[in-house]
Amino acid sequence: MAGHSTGQDDPVSASAGARRDEDSFLSFLRELPVLLLVALLLAFLLRTFVVQVFYIPSSSMVPTLEEQDRMVVEKLSYLFREPARGEVIVFAGDELLPDAEGGFDDVMTAVGRFLGVIPADARDFVKRVIGLPGDTVVIEDGVVTVNGVALDEPYVVIPDGRSFGPYEVPEGHLFVLGDNRPNSSDSRFGLGYVELDHVVGRAAFVLWPLEHAGGLGDGGVGELDIPRRAPAAEATPAATGEG
Repeated sequence: MAGHSTGQDDPVSASAGARRDEDSFLSFLRELPVLLLVALLLAFLLRTFVVQVFYIPSSSMVPTLEEQDRMVVEKLSYLFREPARGEVIVFAGDELLPDAEGGFDDVMTAVGRFLGVIPADARDFVKRVIGLPGDTVVIEDGVVTVNGVALDEPYVVIPDGRSFGPYEVPEGHLFVLGDNRPNSSDSRFGLGYVELDHVVGRAAFVLWPLEHAGGLGDGGVGELDIPRRAPAAEATPAATGEG
């Protein structure tokens, strides 16, 4: 009878469909290395030029940054301007680790650091900008003054009553402090002045854990009317003794 189907073609159709599914799966497997390579390349470019998640390994910035926080650092702002007073920055210090062997482990480590699940290099530090090029910073009984103006620092809840300085911030450098003043190696001792060329980026906000999540501003320091001064031409070591 015309138009009557006996169903004899069904096994052939099923076999053809299975072959198509198998071909699609094999094609996906062949493309997978390329997709992974593209993903790793994009992660590397983002980490290098745009944004990076940093893991906080110490308490030197408590309470602004707690130990094991994940913070997002953006790297675009400082392509167009210098860091501003009060901003929290990440910079590369001089305590370099030996170079790794290279290869796939380095790639996976870079991805882990981009995602914030692996701590950044031991040479990376996070501190708050206090003094700009040309500034005179004095710390007297724990009170920080810049060019004669005392800073109101609501982010300092663990004060340090010692005195340091004066510090004359040279051209092309920054004076930085940790918010946890008694427990921070910073421009007072340990790190000295920070070269502008060593600044990695601006800490924008805490991503994780959720109870700490939020933006990181300048702590109100940027609103103070602090006169600017011409910087010295050459860097001199920051004073390390109490005064």
